[in-house]
Amino acid sequence: MSPSAVEVGRANAKPVARTASADTSSQAAAAAAAAAAAAASHASSSPSPTSSPWHSRTLLIIWAFLGLLLTPLQALIYLLRIPLRKLLLRMLSLGPIPRHMAFIMDGNRRWANSQKVPLPVKQGHISGFGALKTVLEVCLELRGLDTVSVYAFAIDNFKREPEEVEALMMLAKRNLKELAGHGEVLARHSVRLRIVGRRELLPIDVRAAVESVERMTLGNKRATLNVCIPYASRDEMAGAVRSLVDHASRVRQNDMEPQCTQDALQQRMLLAHSPPVDVMVRTSGVKRLSDFMLWQSCEETHLHFTARYWPLFGLRELIPIILDYQRAEWRRRLMSWAS
Repeated sequence: MSPSAVEVGRANAKPVARTASADTSSQAAAAAAAAAAAAASHASSSPSPTSSPWHSRTLLIIWAFLGLLLTPLQALIYLLRIPLRKLLLRMLSLGPIPRHMAFIMDGNRRWANSQKVPLPVKQGHISGFGALKTVLEVCLELRGLDTVSVYAFAIDNFKREPEEVEALMMLAKRNLKELAGHGEVLARHSVRLRIVGRRELLPIDVRAAVESVERMTLGNKRATLNVCIPYASRDEMAGAVRSLVDHASRVRQNDMEPQCTQDALQQRMLLAHSPPVDVMVRTSGVKRLSDFMLWQSCEETHLHFTARYWPLFGLRELIPIILDYQRAEWRRRLMSWAS
């Protein structure tokens, strides 16, 4: 055989050898993998008495280390998924929260007149209802707050123009039904609506509508919304005194001594079902209570007067009020603890 033929044969043999070597390596690797899998399966089914405790401790240490890393990460991911508004309200709820907040919803007409193109007064009241829904949502997301009272219509408001009074009555009839509707704020937060005031002064159709809404929310237990319409605090106190006097006269007829006490008077108030007011807010820059919840406002009630018109009042104005209440409450508790 010629030298050239031998070289050609060697050249042809090298790829075959490499191919065979590659096949052998792949087969060996597959066999090793299969053996490792079998060993792992065998180890899991029948662990060695000498290596199992060390192996378990190692796994526990690894899982504990991973837990330390993942817990803050999971908490961060959870917080990032919460809307900023809800996160802020949950952080506020970590401190003292007022149980009862009351609002004098003032400034609807002035807000409507203050626009570049003055709006009808009715539009101001419609926008005020939108603000009420916003404030209710915020208040009901504060854990610990279970009573909200709003001054919707004073007895003296009947002295306004008949057109405005009629518009307010129709808005009250429609808006209260909307508040209590399926999926609305009262239903979602399980809020019971109570009408507080001289309801016999309301038009018959409005009275029937508000009493229907009261029945719709009768089973809600989470919180209470007091809608004061038509209401005056002095009228409430006068009615309580009349009731107490009538009770005392009946007691005397039975030769018993009547109990004319503060508690007896409190039990006859229209708002006897609600706790004392913790925070009272009035909008529009006016600094007076206008005959609203005078009996329920005690020495610990926080009064806040804001220049913001009621249709513009919302979360931004409410947060500083809550923070101010928390600062005062922490100070009071600290003084009580120190003494």
